[in-house]
Amino acid sequence: MKQMQHLAFTANDQMVLKAIFNHKPISMTEIARLTNTNKATISGVVNRLKTQKVIREAGQGESTKKGGRKTILLEINPDFCYTVSLDFTYDSVDMMANAFDGQIINYESYPLSEKTMAQALAIVEEKLDPTNQLGTQHGLLGIAVSIHGIVNQDRSIRTLPFLELGDISVANRLEQYAQVPILIENEANLAALYEHALRNHTCTESLATLSIHKGIGAGLILNNQLYRGADGSAGEIGRSLVLVTDTQPAHYDKIENICSQDALISRLRDRLDEPLTLETIATYYKAQHPMVHEEIANFIDRITVLIHNFSIQLNPAHIFINCPIMNEIPDILIHIQGKLHAYSHDAAMIRLTSNVQYATLFGGALGITQKILDIDNIKLDFSS
Repeated sequence: MKQMQHLAFTANDQMVLKAIFNHKPISMTEIARLTNTNKATISGVVNRLKTQKVIREAGQGESTKKGGRKTILLEINPDFCYTVSLDFTYDSVDMMANAFDGQIINYESYPLSEKTMAQALAIVEEKLDPTNQLGTQHGLLGIAVSIHGIVNQDRSIRTLPFLELGDISVANRLEQYAQVPILIENEANLAALYEHALRNHTCTESLATLSIHKGIGAGLILNNQLYRGADGSAGEIGRSLVLVTDTQPAHYDKIENICSQDALISRLRDRLDEPLTLETIATYYKAQHPMVHEEIANFIDRITVLIHNFSIQLNPAHIFINCPIMNEIPDILIHIQGKLHAYSHDAAMIRLTSNVQYATLFGGALGITQKILDIDNIKLDFSS
């Protein structure tokens, strides 16, 4: 792995960096106040970080009430280095590069035809040049990988339902290729990191993200920390079993086989006997197509019960849902919210995720940056 002496930060460095990440642009006086540290110590740290080009000046603040000099404002230097986030979905490899402060450098999505991890990694090795500095001082900082499955505490992948994994160690393969630290994490967990950071970490101590796509998974922030469970499988609610009685003999099946977004689309395709996109389903829904309305009503009922049961067990203050069909048909979320309040007056606040397309990749950039810097609960600027 390449040498990274430029990331050898002291505890005081980390304290100041965290304040700048979360409150930029910010003055040294405000950093001293937030960290309860004397100004001389802060000044020494800031000068060192400026010399290393980790941070930079961002203009001037207001002058003091006594008419003194205007304060110098500080921000993270986006050109210090960059990260790459990968999302291995069941049909694509999504790749995003982010500057050190979080700004999007580029984004690409590549189709995945063979549904194997071998092909996904081959795409990464073809499209990602780890020696490309992308105009930054130190080049690639690290790589985050979003997995639609269970990730063990040692970064190994235990289950990967939608891609054939074989005997590949994704972390080792990427580490050998790129020579940088690698973060492997479940996609719903990364989305939860993003939502938590977006709210400055303190607006709510507990939240959950609910990812409803081909499967159903939850990411959990409890007491301001990502909760992974004893072995990384916390939040795998789509694997919960329910009794199915509409086919004989009655049997138990995973709930994601019954009420995931893909399960809904599959039933509609079978009933209508035609290929369907989310846009087509939304058009049929608006046109009051009876079969589409019936299936979506069933979907609403099932997802409402799922969210209610999930909520009363973990009691998050907020639940953020990442489900593309809810973006296409906003009525779905409105009906779910109404039914939840009928079940309980203390229902968690339910809303769509802040960024359906990029939430997981943003969480990846955040996660790998925190891992490398060894600083929890920082906030990145995900503007483009």
